[in-house]
Amino acid sequence: MSFERPIGAAADVKELEYIAALIQTTDSDKEGFVDASIDARDIKYHLRSRYGIRISKEQVRKIILSGLGGGESEDDCLDLCEVVAALMIPCLRKLVTDDWIKSDSSESFNEESDGPVSVVKSNPEEESDDEQVKDRLFHELVSTEEILRDVLSNILLLATGSPKPQPLTKELVRKIFAAFDENSLVENDELVSEMIAAAGGDALSEDTEGGAVLFNTKTFARVLTSDIMLYDPSVENRYTSNFVDAFSPAPNEGGQNTSITARNSSNEIDMSEGIDAQDAKKNALGTVGDGAKVAFNTIKDDALSGLGETVIADTEYGKITKEFTFSTLDFTLDNQRSRFHVVSVWFGFIAFYLRYFYGEGNDHAVCSGDGFGCQVGQSIFNWTILMLLLCITGVIYFAVLGSGNDVYRRSFLDVFIGVAGVLVFVVFPLIPDFQFRTALFSTISDNPTGDIFHVTTIVVFVIIATMNLYFQFTNAIRVLFSDETIGRSKILSRMLVGSITRDERHFKQAAVFKVNRMMDNAFKLHTKDKPGGPTSTHDLALLNFNKISDKTEPAPGFFWVWKSFFNNDLWMKEGIWIHTRLLAGMLGQIFVVILIVAVYSIKFRGWIDDYTENVLGEQSCKASFDVENCIAPQFNGTHLGFITCTEVILEGDGCSSNQIREDVLKTLCEYIPPHPVTNETVCDNARVYSFETEYASVTGENIQQGDCEAQLTACFSYEINDDIRRAACVLGIGPNFFIPYRFEGPLCESISPINSVLDSMPKLFRQAETLIRDLSDTADDLIDKILPDIWMLRLAATVGLVTGLIVGISIFVHYIPSTVSTVLKFRSGVLPSLRDPGFIKYRKSLEGVTYILGLMIWGALSSAFLTVVVFAGATFLVVWEVTRPFLKKVIA
Repeated sequence: MSFERPIGAAADVKELEYIAALIQTTDSDKEGFVDASIDARDIKYHLRSRYGIRISKEQVRKIILSGLGGGESEDDCLDLCEVVAALMIPCLRKLVTDDWIKSDSSESFNEESDGPVSVVKSNPEEESDDEQVKDRLFHELVSTEEILRDVLSNILLLATGSPKPQPLTKELVRKIFAAFDENSLVENDELVSEMIAAAGGDALSEDTEGGAVLFNTKTFARVLTSDIMLYDPSVENRYTSNFVDAFSPAPNEGGQNTSITARNSSNEIDMSEGIDAQDAKKNALGTVGDGAKVAFNTIKDDALSGLGETVIADTEYGKITKEFTFSTLDFTLDNQRSRFHVVSVWFGFIAFYLRYFYGEGNDHAVCSGDGFGCQVGQSIFNWTILMLLLCITGVIYFAVLGSGNDVYRRSFLDVFIGVAGVLVFVVFPLIPDFQFRTALFSTISDNPTGDIFHVTTIVVFVIIATMNLYFQFTNAIRVLFSDETIGRSKILSRMLVGSITRDERHFKQAAVFKVNRMMDNAFKLHTKDKPGGPTSTHDLALLNFNKISDKTEPAPGFFWVWKSFFNNDLWMKEGIWIHTRLLAGMLGQIFVVILIVAVYSIKFRGWIDDYTENVLGEQSCKASFDVENCIAPQFNGTHLGFITCTEVILEGDGCSSNQIREDVLKTLCEYIPPHPVTNETVCDNARVYSFETEYASVTGENIQQGDCEAQLTACFSYEINDDIRRAACVLGIGPNFFIPYRFEGPLCESISPINSVLDSMPKLFRQAETLIRDLSDTADDLIDKILPDIWMLRLAATVGLVTGLIVGISIFVHYIPSTVSTVLKFRSGVLPSLRDPGFIKYRKSLEGVTYILGLMIWGALSSAFLTVVVFAGATFLVVWEVTRPFLKKVIA
């Protein structure tokens, strides 16, 4: 992420070029494309794609370009100088207050003063609330007055040869035009007269030469601000969007604004008049039918408000309209009201998917059999159905649960739809009476109500439902107030304004900060190494600009980005927009990383326990029996090599139920003794347990653990109490190959009836047993050298899990710094934007960025998964005795 970026005025130029590149829509006009020109078509498409505003190119030329671009012809456009002029309007407007503008023109600034000029005050409540923020944001090293004085001195020096203020006459204006090569304006007497009139505050006829006003700093400020006094600087600290600032009406005499929705409503009742006024009008109607008609019209206007095209401005050049953009489904532009509402909807959908689309009972068989082709076809069919369900249900889900979160449309109907969506998708499926199963998906849980998954599902869905209902509650309250009322009230703005509008307020402040910094950087070009005496600084500014053009500084890094993220400098100073989809994706990353680590932790623990029990012989199933409850079955007077016992005690969760062949089960049942109390057979209606390597210890007087053990073959449980089971068992036969005489221990040959079984062991079998035991001891020694110790497995699992968690967190914490770094690279010109045809392709494929959300989540999941596997495996190979010498040689 580290790179070098330009500094000072050179950096400002690069950022201005980036602004032009963002608005340009085509490179067909090569000359305009290279010169960063913004024409009527670019502005039209920008307003349409960003705000849904329908405006013609002719209207753009007459309303916007005629004032900022200097003309109305088809070739007129905005160049970078005119863009700078537009950006400086707020700064110039704050130069003076209305009272100062109306003051006597003879009152002038103290030309020797270096104090800052007064700034227009906004809402006093806002001033006191944001005092610390404004001190940090808007403090200027050089006052605006000083900059104006220096600019005026340069103008007068080039025009007259002297920097001293002079009477403002037509002749002086013509000299200024000529000094700056504006020869076409020298003979325009009408323009010259209008300029002098603006400077003096009075009308001036063409035959008047002027001279009544001294062209000093105050007069210069009056000239610069005379045509922009309608701009309200207080909007910079108001919790309103740029759209509301541009198209809301000016405050009326009572200081109240009317919302755009109310202005365009066909309802005859003014919603801003209050309930009492509306009741009075209803009473005046005189009939119930008229009242019902009014109520119906009110409901209809509420439902249709903002749908279709809405007139937002009626100009002399035609109406300007805004079309409905369905912003609740638009994750490209972030036109929703609340980020947190969007994130909660996303997480609700993930829970909805995991619970109802990916659970049990939603597989639809298309073929039967275990063949490879059948399994592949079934898998393709299931995923096709799943994707179809996600596409259909997903659109409905986001449209319904996101309803009411539109930053433009204000309707109780949207709130009602949102609440209904929460009930249908989140609440009702948890209520047994409302659950259902269809051919496509089921809301019926196959797990018992006490299952941990079921309980977790209820908790998660209750949290999601509570969050979404809270957001809908705030949306309902927001409908009652206009955006202007909310923006002007400190209490309402904190409750109802929404995170998106809050970020737009920060962006307005960032624009102020950047313009102030741009003016300061430009002023430094004119003052650095400035010689003494009255000299023009134009040549000096060009020289200083060339000096810093090649100078760079390291771009802010990882820690700066996160510090700026938490103290809001990322928004309020840099003006970098962090999209909601990025935040939702990052939270999804944390979720899947924690899920992977949790699942692997459970898996590793189970594998290690199985290894300990089955390989190392550390049994998790403890069995014991008393030989007084045992018999040794015989066939024709010959012992069969095993014993059968009742009252065998099985303890531990390792005594699991395994499958056993039916023919073997029937054969063993013939030798199982009856229940010691009821004297009935235990084979019927009993739970069968079969074993692999478990041994049962003999208990009794003067018998210790390990004195004699018999291998467990199969048990028929007839009583279960917690983890303790009482069973009738067959002991002494190896269950894998059914080898008899499996008794071990120094006292087995002295314990009846085990001793009688061992005494009947054939000689040949005894010799084979001795040989097998010797080979087993040799194999055990070899296996002990090969089998890894438990600590090796635990160390490998720990390293894998910790590394996977670190990688997942690293991916999470680097997404925002990476995004910010890319934006700064574009602004600094490190990544080309202006004059790069490839940048147009980026702008035409903005919808592609929404795919990143899925890539973020699946990428984090796969990265954490592979990291756990790779690092756990590598750690195991390093510590295992078999591979450790080989790895040492490789490393050496």
